[in-house]
Amino acid sequence: MIMHKLDKTDLRILSALIENSRTTYAALARETNLTIPSIKTRIEKYIKSGLIEKFTIILDENMIMQGTSMTFLLKVKPAELDRIAKELFESPYIANMSVTSGHYNLIIVTHNMRDMDKLEFIKKINTLPGDSILELVSSINLETFMCKPISLPSAPINLFIRCDYCHREFSGELFSKAILGRKRYFCSPVCQDKYEDRAKKYIKGELFNKPEEEKQMDEDKKK
Repeated sequence: MIMHKLDKTDLRILSALIENSRTTYAALARETNLTIPSIKTRIEKYIKSGLIEKFTIILDENMIMQGTSMTFLLKVKPAELDRIAKELFESPYIANMSVTSGHYNLIIVTHNMRDMDKLEFIKKINTLPGDSILELVSSINLETFMCKPISLPSAPINLFIRCDYCHREFSGELFSKAILGRKRYFCSPVCQDKYEDRAKKYIKGELFNKPEEEKQMDEDKKK
């Protein structure tokens, strides 16, 4: 079963891990008055439910990488968006990438790059096959602030676990897959297959709206 609610103890554990992901089970047990096995069980639930995606570290890249970061706004043909995003994401210069709505549908922020690295990355974009890139705007980031972690409330909260296709909140087995640039969650393999089918049509340009938007429009028409 997947989690649907976080109690005060869950929030204390998660807040401690956000502050320092190396916090030991023993330290968490002392802070929450739980046993070490109880702490381990809770953390395993966070991971299995997808609430915790992974444990990592934050490096000060200014100490190991020269240059400055850049931001790129791209308008990509919808039929080429998934392929272009995957191809560019393989670059070691990519810090994060977002598929968006609006005039530009792909936003890229890079790690620090030297001038020669900037030229190499821009050249890679300009040499992508065909006319898939319709517009490109780039800028140098003068100063980058560290991404702030989420601040958790102190009162218990409900988790929002909703199928990305049928939009139904669910419990039980969780199905997930990275589609159109991010991880999606589904209540059943049927919903996952239907979402993937619509995603393929969106990529080919056969659908104007993304799968979840197209599904919602269909539901609105039935009302």
